[in-house]
Amino acid sequence: MNGGSGRKWSEIKAFSRQETGGATIEFVLWLPIVIAILLLIVDSSMLFMSRTHAMRVLQDTNRLYSVGQFTGTPAERIQQAQDYALARLSGLSPSATATTVEVNRVVRTQATMETREIAQIGFLGLMIDMTMVVTSEQKVEF
Repeated sequence: MNGGSGRKWSEIKAFSRQETGGATIEFVLWLPIVIAILLLIVDSSMLFMSRTHAMRVLQDTNRLYSVGQFTGTPAERIQQAQDYALARLSGLSPSATATTVEVNRVVRTQATMETREIAQIGFLGLMIDMTMVVTSEQKVEF
């Protein structure tokens, strides 16, 4: 009978010295941090991509305005430019606003978008709740 308990004791000691599950525990501890970093990267990438897209839309709007593509009175041309910009920005941010002004033969269009609408995952929106403002201007050529 004594031999059986000695064998069990040696098995328990051998089991307690094993380190095969150590990597799994470290992985489980680091996994939430790694996932949070990846979500942050995805959301911030979406914000940068959206800012670049918005800048391109505003540059196109100003270029069309500056070459006389929008017609009518000055107020009608400004309204057409704002409508053009909003139509292209609504896919990024449904509550986007666009304002176009012409001062001293320079057209300036400014767009405002909510970052929480742009971020795809919304992880970044939990930390910051801001508006993104993008502005572009161009000299009027006509």
